[in-house]
Amino acid sequence: MYYENTDGVSVHEGFPNPATDTSLQSLDLNTLLITHTATTYLMRMSGDEWQILGIFGGDIVIVDRSINAQPNDLVVWTKADRFTLSYKHTVDESTAVWGVITATIHQFRKAQR
Repeated sequence: MYYENTDGVSVHEGFPNPATDTSLQSLDLNTLLITHTATTYLMRMSGDEWQILGIFGGDIVIVDRSINAQPNDLVVWTKADRFTLSYKHTVDESTAVWGVITATIHQFRKAQR
């Protein structure tokens, strides 16, 4: 509700409209989750071996190929023409790491189309 009081000052009542708040910024998942766009890939997980970390089959992992892996990073590497997920310190030193997992996306409810 909006009205003018006797002093000529406008008075607003009720809850503010978030759509009119110019200090709010939109959330962009690309900006929040991806640092290097040219070297970042999205991969869908299969299997539930990583449930203890909250990564389930069907989840999406964000993999950055430009990051140098640290020993405790989750990394993607290839084995027999398949991508495999492991901690860097458990991967054989002769095996090339394909990329570092920087984030995961877990959907609780799949979008209906």
